[in-house]
Amino acid sequence: MTLLPRVLSGLYVIFSLLFLTACGGSDKTEDATAVAVSASTASLDIGFPERFSTISATVRDADGELLRNATVQFSTTLGSFSATEAITRTTAETGRGGSNDAGNGVAAVRLFPGQSAGSATVTVYVNGVQTTTTVTIAGTAVEPERPVPASISIAASERAIFVAGVGQMESSTITVRLLTSTGGAAKDAPAGINNVRVSFVTQPNGGELLLGTQSSGQLVQNTKTLDVATTNGVATLTLNSGQLPGVVELKAEALDTTGASYSPAIQTTASVLSIASGPAHSIVFSYPIEAGIQNMGNGTYRREGGLLVTDRYGNPVADGTVINLGVIDSVLLSNRAPQINYGFGSTVTDGNASTTANSTILTDLSNALFQSAVITRNNTNRFIEAQDRVLIFNAQAEDKSRFVAALPTQASSVTVNKNYLNTDTELEYLVGASLLGMQVAGVDPAKEGLVSGQAVTKDGAASFYLTYPANQDTISTGCVSPNLDTRHSPRGSAQVFVVAEASGSSATTIDDRACFNYISPAVISSGITSISGDTVLSLEIRDQGAVRLPFLGFDAGISYGASNNGNLQVEVGHCLATASLRTDLYGQCELQINTSGGTSGDTATITLGVSGGTPLAISVTVP
Repeated sequence: MTLLPRVLSGLYVIFSLLFLTACGGSDKTEDATAVAVSASTASLDIGFPERFSTISATVRDADGELLRNATVQFSTTLGSFSATEAITRTTAETGRGGSNDAGNGVAAVRLFPGQSAGSATVTVYVNGVQTTTTVTIAGTAVEPERPVPASISIAASERAIFVAGVGQMESSTITVRLLTSTGGAAKDAPAGINNVRVSFVTQPNGGELLLGTQSSGQLVQNTKTLDVATTNGVATLTLNSGQLPGVVELKAEALDTTGASYSPAIQTTASVLSIASGPAHSIVFSYPIEAGIQNMGNGTYRREGGLLVTDRYGNPVADGTVINLGVIDSVLLSNRAPQINYGFGSTVTDGNASTTANSTILTDLSNALFQSAVITRNNTNRFIEAQDRVLIFNAQAEDKSRFVAALPTQASSVTVNKNYLNTDTELEYLVGASLLGMQVAGVDPAKEGLVSGQAVTKDGAASFYLTYPANQDTISTGCVSPNLDTRHSPRGSAQVFVVAEASGSSATTIDDRACFNYISPAVISSGITSISGDTVLSLEIRDQGAVRLPFLGFDAGISYGASNNGNLQVEVGHCLATASLRTDLYGQCELQINTSGGTSGDTATITLGVSGGTPLAISVTVP
C-alpha cells in the first residue's frame, strides 16, 4: 500500500516537467531564431530631451515560442539610449513576464531624442538575427549659451617668415582664441560687433600688415591695430611681412558685447614670430687654403670656391636664393692697372669713365679704344664683340655688371644691354670674356651634379667650382703679375675675375682672386744633388699634377759645414732666362752657382725651396 502512492507521486513530477518544457521552457540566446521590434511612439522632439520612446524586441525560438533570458543588442543612428549621455549601443535581456521586466520573451530600452534631428534607425540583433524600426526625431537643438571670456591666447602657424619679395613664405596665420575659465570657447559677440582687437607691440616697421574679417563679413587690413569678430570663440587673421626683418610681438584683447574693453582688460601679449632674411645685399667670396683643387685627370683642374650671401643686416638669405655666376679670363679693354699695350696704343689707367642714369652708354673719353682694342687668342685677333661682359668695379651694385649690346661704333664709348641706373664719374671698368677655357658652375642642393653658371644657397652659403686647362701654357694664369706672364698677347690681357650676382639691383660682387692655380705643394727637382765648384744647375718645378710651373719664384739658402778652414764661399745667382729666382716660360731654371776659396774637405749645403714644398738640398764639397 505504501509503494503505489510513491510511484504515483514520481510520475506526477515527471509529467509536470514535460508540461513546462512543452510550454516554452527554452532560455538560451543560442536558441533565438526570430525577433520582432516595435516603438511605443514613432516620433520624438529634441526640444523635450526627457521624453522617450520604448523600443521593444520580442524574441522567439524555432518552435515559435517566446524565448526568455536571451541577450538582445540595440543600436541607433540618432538619439541616445540615455537621457544624460550620448549612448548609441546597449544590450537588454528578454524577461519571464514578471511585474519587473518587459514581458515574457521581451527586451526593452528607452530611446531619447539627443541633439540631432532626423530619422533614427534602431536595429535589434540576437543570435545572428536582426530587424529594424524607425523613430522620427524633430526640432532644433538649443545650444547652451557660452560664458564670457576669462582669458585669451595667440598662436602663429609659422614662427619664422621672410621679408616680402624674396620668393619665400611671407605670411603666417594668427589664431586668437577667447577662452572661458574652464578652457572652453567663450561666446561670440552679437551680430555687428567685433569682439577681438589685435595690434602690433613690436615690429620692424617695414610695412607689415594684419588682415582679418570683421563682424560685417568684410576683409580689412591695417599696419597697427585691427578689430575682428570670433566664430565659436576663434578669430583668424593673416600677418604679412614687409621689407624689413625683425621680431613681431602681438597683443590680443577681448572686447565685450558693445565692442568696448572689459574692465579689467582681458588681454595677452606674445612674441609670435620673426621676419628674417631680407633681399641679398652682400656676396663674399672665399676659397679653401688646403685641398681646394682637384685634378680631373683629363688635363684640367677644378678649383672649389664658396659664397656667403647675406641681407644688409647680416642675416643669411633665404634657402634657394639663386646666385648667377660668370667668369672672365681675358681682358679686351680696361682703364685700370695693369696697363695693356695693344701695339698701336695702350690703355689709359686714369679711371675716368662715366655713366648716365637711364642710358645704356659707358663713356671713356680718355681711352678711345672701344672700336680698336684687340688681343690675340687661338692665334687670331679678337676685338670687342656683342655679349662680352662689361664690369665697373667702383659702381653701385646695380650698375656693376652689364653685357656689350653690339659691336662698338664709337671709339670712346660702348653700348650695353640695359640702362645704367646712376650717373657716375671716375669709374674703373674692364671689358672681357672667357677665352682661355675657364668655366664656372655651382651647386644646387636640389639637383645632382653641377649647374652651369649658377649656385643656390642653403643656410646663406653656396659652393661653386672653376674648371680650367692645366698645362704650362695656362697654369698660374692670373696668379702672377701680368708684367711677368708673357704667354698671352698683349701682356696683361690674361686676368681672371669671377662675378656673382644675386639680383640685378641689389647684390653684385667682382672677385679677382680666382686664378688658374696649381695643386700644391710644388716640387723643385734637379738631376744633380752635389757639386764641387762653379755650376749652372738645371732645375724644374712641377706641381702635384706633374705640370711644370712657369714664372714661379723660389728661395735659396746656404749653410756651411762645421769646419770651413779655407773659408769656402758659395753664391747662388739667378736663373739665366729670368735674371731672378723664378722659373721661365717652361717652368725651368738654369741656376748659376759660383764658389770661391776653401780647402779640400770644406763643405756647404744649398737649400732651394718653394713655399709649402719639400726643399731640394745641393751639397757643395771642395775636392
